[in-house]
Amino acid sequence: MKMKNILLVILVSIIFFSCEKTITLDLKDMQSRIVIEGLVTNAPGKQYVKVTRSADFYATIDEIPAVENATVSVTDDLNNTIVFVHNPNNKPDSAGYYLPENPFTGEIGRTYTLRVDADGKTYTAKDKMFSVTSIDSLGIRINKDEKEDPKEKNKYYEVLVFAKEPQATKDYYLFKFYRNDSIKFDSNNDVYYSDDELLSENIDGVPSPNYYGVGDKATVEAYSLTRDGFVFYSDLSKLINNDGGLFGSPPANCRTNLTNGALGFFQVSALQNRTITITE
Repeated sequence: MKMKNILLVILVSIIFFSCEKTITLDLKDMQSRIVIEGLVTNAPGKQYVKVTRSADFYATIDEIPAVENATVSVTDDLNNTIVFVHNPNNKPDSAGYYLPENPFTGEIGRTYTLRVDADGKTYTAKDKMFSVTSIDSLGIRINKDEKEDPKEKNKYYEVLVFAKEPQATKDYYLFKFYRNDSIKFDSNNDVYYSDDELLSENIDGVPSPNYYGVGDKATVEAYSLTRDGFVFYSDLSKLINNDGGLFGSPPANCRTNLTNGALGFFQVSALQNRTITITE
């Protein structure tokens, strides 16, 4: 799953009676702010930091400006510092992405501090890597209702997740589901996060939120979260599912561990994954 850019939104509520004129709100002159997404895990190749600027209300995802000249580093609690460099492979779709100058993987129990220097300001964030429960196995089954009327042709297999959740500790999780290496959602507004109050000790065949066909490769990833990470994803879910109705709460920026007014989040997670290929 790619993390979504958080925009600073000014909400204006206007009620018109017996009026069909289309109103375009002048929201283009909002003050731009730095948006930082960072991830450190205990899995090779997963570490990155993305730095962009918030865009105006009507901007498309392609119009969100990348910050390509920031200075980025991550330091652990043993004072080991890893420098991140901008788009080292010169990929056209990786503007704003910073990768480790030298490959590294995080360690469970370590605390990591992110530092980003951009536009004459310094932004920092700190997060700790907790352990994550192992995914014991994956299974598959046909969803009969979906088979009768599939949303996608021949996609009616569910992937079932089996795991043990340790009840002696307070744990928080983020889950991602992939089909053939592409992250998938039941809805574009879905964020799959949880604490252990919503998970029983025996996770016994919990179904995936999306469907697969014969020959598809299904991957499930489980990430550990700190309490701060859980709060961020909870806020994110509420933000992207806010219908903007008259009686809905005004949208607000997600609470973050970043300093100096930056938007986004720096996430440090242990990662477990399992993959299964769908067969008849």
